[in-house]
This record gives sequence, structure tokens and C-alpha cells, in this order.
Amino acid sequence: MKSLVVGSTSVIGKAVVQALSRHGPVRSAGRRGADIPFDLSQPITPICNERFDVVVLAAADFGGTQPEDLVRAELVNAVGALSACRLAEQCGARHFILLSSRSASYQPTDPYFGIYSLSKRHAEEVVSLYCQARGMALSVLRISQVFDSQGQCRPHQPLLYAIADAAQAGRPVNLYGSNDARRNYLHLDDLAEICARVAEQGISGLHNCCHPETPRLSEIAQAAFEAFGTPADIRFVPEKSDIPDLPSFACANELFSRIGFIPQIDIRRGFEMMRAHRECMS
Repeated sequence: MKSLVVGSTSVIGKAVVQALSRHGPVRSAGRRGADIPFDLSQPITPICNERFDVVVLAAADFGGTQPEDLVRAELVNAVGALSACRLAEQCGARHFILLSSRSASYQPTDPYFGIYSLSKRHAEEVVSLYCQARGMALSVLRISQVFDSQGQCRPHQPLLYAIADAAQAGRPVNLYGSNDARRNYLHLDDLAEICARVAEQGISGLHNCCHPETPRLSEIAQAAFEAFGTPADIRFVPEKSDIPDLPSFACANELFSRIGFIPQIDIRRGFEMMRAHRECMS
């Protein structure tokens, strides 16, 4: 199996490249340091004479609130996804994998709904239209919040890493508000393995990819203190606004059964791996 990963500089893209490499040659496409120069923000699809069996789109723009942020996110996430489909068709790929997000299912009344949610949903819709019209198999993997052991995911998961930092230093973990919200974190290694198995087995369809466990924030903080070996000190700050629960997100148990793999790294194990990495780096 020969694979092409679009998003060569993204944290997820690098991990997917590594996982796919166990199943055959992998090439990358992206703006920097890629085998094939490709900018998702530009509607022009590059000329590529190579052939690939599967193409994975692992890049995205997280948007913002300013007008230019809205335009950029829609251009990269939706129009860019169409350009990636055109590239896949040009390369003779029979399978396209879109790494989407749980936020694509959010509604305007949900917490954290914004241009990222909307543009990722648009990406799913336009990619589905394109692949169906051209007989290309499509997998859409809606992934939950992703974390890793090296801290590469920190910019997008600041709360989780703030908990880890406090636990490591033996400081209190302060949770805003009184709501002990639930969160679902999927380790980067597990996500990459899921993607590689979906590609290798040619499984199509829309699937929610998350960890089977959805702990509360206090449980996550407790796991961090246990992993770093420091006394637990978890405090709620009721004078601050509550941290909201996220909309429900059903786990893709059927997909996990088909690929023969269930996410292996729970939040406690993830913090232990984080601790080991930090100790090696110190």
C-alpha cells in the first residue's frame, strides 16, 4: 500500500505518516518540508505524476472570530479538502481518508461552536459529494480531543497540559466553576494506529474516534497527581464561570471491532508517558 498524507507539518500528520509507514511507502504533501508542495489555502491543485492507493487529509485551520479567520478556515478546511480530493483522484487513489473533528457535529447552541465546527462539517459534506460522484471510497474519522506525551498538542489542549504542569510541580489544580465537566482525550499514538488500520483494511464510512472512557475533570486531575507522584490537591473555583460539558459523542465500537484495535492509552497512562518524557528531557 502506497500512501500520501496531506499535512506534512501537522502534529497529527507526522504521527500518521509514521504509522502508515509500517504498511508500505508513504509520501507527504504540504506547504513546508514535504515531498509534494501543496497549499490547502490555494485552490490550485498541484500536478502530481505519482500513484497512490490512499490519501489522508490530516491538516486543518482552527479559525478564530475575526472576519479574516472565518474566510481562512473555510478556505483551508472546506475548499482545501476539495483540492485534496482532486489531488487524490489525479494520483489514482481508490481511498480518501478525512481526519475530521467531533466539533463537526456541534450545533449553534453548543459550547465552543464556531467556524472550525462549521468548516469541518462543510469539509465532510463536500468531500462526500466529490468521492461519491467519482467512485472513490471515503472514510471520515471524527476525532475527539488529541493529546500526546511530548506536549506537541499543548496549543489546542491548554487545560490538560495545565493540569499536568500543576501536578508535576505539586501545585493545586484549580478548576473554574462548580461543574465537574467530562472530557474525552484520545492519545496521538492511538489515533495514528486507528488511521493506519482503516487505510490498510480499506474501511469506509463515518466514524467517531475517541477513547472509550470519558472521565470528569477531577478524575483527570487525580490521574495526573498519581502519575507524577505528588499529593492530590484539586479545587473548584465557584466564583468563576463553569467549564461546560461537551455534547455527547458515541464511541466507534463497531469500527474498533472491525480493525481489531481499541485505544490503548487512557488518561492515566498518558500522564505516565508524559512524565517519562519530561524526565528524559530534564
